[in-house]
Amino acid sequence: MTALASIPADVSRRLLFLTCAAALITAACSTVPEVNVDYGKGVEFVPYVADHLDNSGLGNAVALDKDGTPFVSYLIFPAKVAKGEIALPRPIGAPFIATLTANGATAKEGGAVGVASVASDGIWTRGAAAQVIDSPAGIIVPYGPATVDSLIGSTANNTNGTDIAVDANGGKHVVWTQPDGVWYAGATTAGFSTTQLYAQDPPLTQAGPVGRPSVAVDSSGNPSVAFMVDTAKGQSVEVASYDGTKWSKPMIVATVPLSTGGSQPAPTPIATTADGPIVAYVDGSAGALMAARQQADGSWTTETIAGGITPSGPSLAVGSDGTVAVSYYDGKGAVNVATSTAAGVWTPTKVADANPGTGTGNYAQTTGVAIDDAGAVYVTWRDDATKSVMLASGGGSNGAFTPIDTRGTNGGSYPSLGVTPDGSRVYVAWYGTGSQDLRLGILGEVGDLQVAAPSPTPSVSLAPPVVSTCPKGGVKLTAPSGAAISGYAETDLTAPANTAFTICFDNQDTGVPHNVDLFDTQGGTSLAKANIITGVAQANVDVSALKPGTYFYQCDVHPTTMTGTLTVK
Repeated sequence: MTALASIPADVSRRLLFLTCAAALITAACSTVPEVNVDYGKGVEFVPYVADHLDNSGLGNAVALDKDGTPFVSYLIFPAKVAKGEIALPRPIGAPFIATLTANGATAKEGGAVGVASVASDGIWTRGAAAQVIDSPAGIIVPYGPATVDSLIGSTANNTNGTDIAVDANGGKHVVWTQPDGVWYAGATTAGFSTTQLYAQDPPLTQAGPVGRPSVAVDSSGNPSVAFMVDTAKGQSVEVASYDGTKWSKPMIVATVPLSTGGSQPAPTPIATTADGPIVAYVDGSAGALMAARQQADGSWTTETIAGGITPSGPSLAVGSDGTVAVSYYDGKGAVNVATSTAAGVWTPTKVADANPGTGTGNYAQTTGVAIDDAGAVYVTWRDDATKSVMLASGGGSNGAFTPIDTRGTNGGSYPSLGVTPDGSRVYVAWYGTGSQDLRLGILGEVGDLQVAAPSPTPSVSLAPPVVSTCPKGGVKLTAPSGAAISGYAETDLTAPANTAFTICFDNQDTGVPHNVDLFDTQGGTSLAKANIITGVAQANVDVSALKPGTYFYQCDVHPTTMTGTLTVK
């Protein structure tokens, strides 16, 4: 496969102040020209920055609609910046993660439950299912998020992940854990509406006692939500269902006895089969990965998926033929997938050697699993040895699991996964630990993948690092360390009119790809551009004689933060 440069993980954290004035400035300056990048031909894994605002991407999950369009749910929190770092505003239309005072200053910070999607034309939509305040009049946040007051004060320590499902009619169903319990948001024509499924009182300062929830929809589009909570007697796995008119009270479908040194509630992935819903859960007291299945009479039975292990990070998928697959870390240095075609019968298979490593705050490392219509099973996980997100496929006609190149996932954690029924596209979402952003990698025929504004482009290296000598009279332009956030060192350049000249681009940002692209006007026609190079490296771009006037330049990798003006006179 063609080598893809690693997306930078060690980008400075940034606090994006939410003020009306700053948002207006951003809106006025955020129009960028479309950028199309040719990656060649063949099947490749192409990474994208799905959401770079504030601290985005913890607790992510992927679901596909009937057309194969991916939707990612995730949590958004305010980022923190150190003294001397640059604070950037949140643009108009971004989900609200803080309440405001009368003069537009930040009053109280919280979080939002983000939803992002990318269409086949490469255009991204970033919105939310829930946020901390109503959107002010005239401001539209995509997907019409509901207002959940108790999101105020939510952090990475007192929340515990999200999940998303899309029904056959395109309806979106999102669940998450926040300090006061488990919440569900369902999309209507007017936007999302919310229901609190489990109330935690008093609200949590650490979310460990309430596990990460999951959601699945049946053939009628009715959702069911599973979650795990600590109790006085141990832990309980609970399921709440919607019958088309109302939510049921959560039913306890399995219990885990109280044990010394027992684990915190793990994720409880749920899926629907032709026979009813199935939930996977961890029994830390027995050292086993378990499943609970609903029977025809409404009762639930439990069965062992794998025993004698210390499982973590389970994920669950059901194929079109009814095959159930559960991926998990076994606690013995491997990531496995267990498949079942009949109740109580499970076949575990080792996918790869893997130690997940520790998570951040309350977030334990995850796996992801998906099955296409040909029976091929895809598994993603986090490997602590390489500090990156991995992907493999097997089963069906593929036989044993085969690793898939996922360059560009260095520093990634908490992966999730989705695949189109025909297997033509595989979507892997993850959290960029150092850069605190949401990433999405697409495995597919690169000739079909488009990159266009306003989507941040993948961090790819289209040319090897080079060292260029700036000719006499050359116009110097520098990308300093941290340029993805702070921008070019020079944002106002000058050049002589009616005379050819050279822009000498110096990328001093170690390990980070940048370039310069010159346009006749912002959003206009490209006149000249340098190859994308990974720092430290230099590249020259020759510019034909220009008429007097003002021109616009940008970095194609970071078109919203790295821009400037060239004056020709």
